[in-house]
Amino acid sequence: IFVITETIADQQQYKFQTKKYKKINLGEKLDGEYKDGFISSRLWKYSRHPNFASEQLIWITYYFFSVSANGKLINWSIIGCLLLVILFYNSAKFSEGISEKKYPKYKDYQKSVPIFIGFRK
Repeated sequence: IFVITETIADQQQYKFQTKKYKKINLGEKLDGEYKDGFISSRLWKYSRHPNFASEQLIWITYYFFSVSANGKLINWSIIGCLLLVILFYNSAKFSEGISEKKYPKYKDYQKSVPIFIGFRK
């Protein structure tokens, strides 16, 4: 399910950006979230980074498979899982900084939508 969610989030972002730049290139007026500059609907109204959240959950799920396989809550595979979670968290924070500077309404979006799932800014 997390692979599907990640794919849907990526596709929503792709379609949004493609349509936004098509409108810009055609000189059309931007309205709604296109005027804001960033997607804030569909999966993006629940999480500012639903694709990153899904990817992290995929790796956490893999880790729990390893726990199930060897019966130990802490095992060597936690290293890869933790490193990927840290990587995605830092990537999200980096892109948040760019978006805050680029889009004036992004700070309001941050106040109302968690960065991943259930966690505010």
